[in-house]
Amino acid sequence: MSAHPQRSPTGAVHPHQTPLPPHPQVNGHLPIQAQGQSGPPLTTWQKILQVNEAIWLQLGNLCEMMGNLDGAIDAYQHALRHNQYSVPAMSAISCIYRTKEEFPKAIEFLQNILKIDPQSGESWSSLGHCYLMIDNLQDAYSAYQNALYHLRDPKEPKLWYGIGILYDRYGSLDHAEEAFSQVMRMQPDFEKANEIYFRLGIIYKQQQKFHQSLECFRYIVKDPPRPLTEEDIWFQIGHVHEQQKDFEAAKAAYKKVLDRDPQHAKVLQQLGWLHHQQSSSYASQEQAIEYLEKSVAADTNDAQSWYLLGRCYMSQAKYPKAYEAYQQAVYRDGRNPTFWCSIGVLYYQINQYRDALDAYSRAIRLNPYISEVWYDLGTLYESCNNQIADALDAYSRAAELDPNNVHIKARLQLLQSGQAANQGNAPVPQDVHPQAYQVAGVGPPGPQWGAQAPSGAPPAQPSVPSARVTEWARGVNEVQGQAATSNQYDQRENLRGIQPQHPSPRSDQVRPPFPDQARNNAGRKGLSPSPKFNLAAPNNYPGPQTLPQLGAPPQGAERGPNGAAFGSSVRPPSARSEWS
Repeated sequence: MSAHPQRSPTGAVHPHQTPLPPHPQVNGHLPIQAQGQSGPPLTTWQKILQVNEAIWLQLGNLCEMMGNLDGAIDAYQHALRHNQYSVPAMSAISCIYRTKEEFPKAIEFLQNILKIDPQSGESWSSLGHCYLMIDNLQDAYSAYQNALYHLRDPKEPKLWYGIGILYDRYGSLDHAEEAFSQVMRMQPDFEKANEIYFRLGIIYKQQQKFHQSLECFRYIVKDPPRPLTEEDIWFQIGHVHEQQKDFEAAKAAYKKVLDRDPQHAKVLQQLGWLHHQQSSSYASQEQAIEYLEKSVAADTNDAQSWYLLGRCYMSQAKYPKAYEAYQQAVYRDGRNPTFWCSIGVLYYQINQYRDALDAYSRAIRLNPYISEVWYDLGTLYESCNNQIADALDAYSRAAELDPNNVHIKARLQLLQSGQAANQGNAPVPQDVHPQAYQVAGVGPPGPQWGAQAPSGAPPAQPSVPSARVTEWARGVNEVQGQAATSNQYDQRENLRGIQPQHPSPRSDQVRPPFPDQARNNAGRKGLSPSPKFNLAAPNNYPGPQTLPQLGAPPQGAERGPNGAAFGSSVRPPSARSEWS
């Protein structure tokens, strides 16, 4: 699908030629905007410098109008030679560098402006946008905080658009939703309105507000924000229907995409998993495998497609093929805990218990908060020499993470009563849902609108205590032969293949569980009514405001149809297209 370039706004600043209040000048002469105001009379030399500055500013503006940005920068630099504190010249240069996407240079000039006028809310806003474009989210937060504090009227749509993107990058969905909604209430015809509707559609989907999500996507389906296409929006509509368990509507939406792009890897992936979930019949599973095989053929680098293909083979007890698919998935993404949990289930099913323990331990080290892994670890301990104490410990951790899971509670109570030993049967491990533990941002606390001055960078959220993770990993460290805090796994790892009676071999001696099977690592425009915001009326902005605090940013800024990263064929509007 082709991308269509679109000129972007220059940021939330007023035109750079707008006069600013006068500021003391170190070199003794006043800036051009101070003319006519009371003060000591200018010397002849100061008047000459002032006139020269004005001429170069006009020449720079003329070059901009002619599209000669380099010539404009040169003219504004000449203005700075006549007045090194010329705020209009520095502001103009920073705008041009933002247009040229040379954000570090723009930041340098904006910082110089703020040394002269630290109360310029417009400059703080522009600085926040530049930091956002280079993914310096902490400094972007601080700059936006200062912008809100110093702006006389913070009802600036582009400012709130930037704030919304900042919170969206952090995964703070509630605050991102509120910021984007503020933009649409302030200016319903905002130039980036369709992009905001797309972002809101994604946010509502994550919040399970499926009706609002569908409203947003349907509103923009005939006019999607560039570089997205109509197929991308139908893809999102299909995924919302899938989450609603409306499988027929999901299929219809996905097939609209395939009608235009039969090799759309992500849609083929979603259709494959949809057929897998919809029915356990042989025909449905074969259809799922067919779609997923087409998906990996269309994009051999998508680890998720390989993983889902392995899950389908597992449902048919085709363990060698499942092993091969998992091998391809972990080769491309060795740090996905969901993959390692499923690999542990595979090894359990073929009675390679110590290798299953190794896989579960890797999943725990990557994410110690997946209840299914702890439950599966409990089933493994029950199967290995009837290690009831260790099984109880694992089930307790699972219950702590998923307190509403009746199945976990029942098994825990059965073991505690001593009845499980008499039954002699360990439960079957439960595989994790592929989309249940995708990376999500840690949201900040709720909004705290007030008049206090900004305090710089937001406080960081506390990290997971290492002692807690170490204690939870008790019983699995012995398999790894390394400290529980070790987290350095190669992105391209091979699956272990060992006999359950022997210790794990070294990594250079690994053998697959199916040695007779050869492996090949090569891969095989019309608009509907605008969505309504069921939100309170916009704030009256009684005074300076404080942004809600930020948590730790998620790994991977863009969310896609599977809740993780967008695939190559489905991406939100590029960060580089948001500002110029």
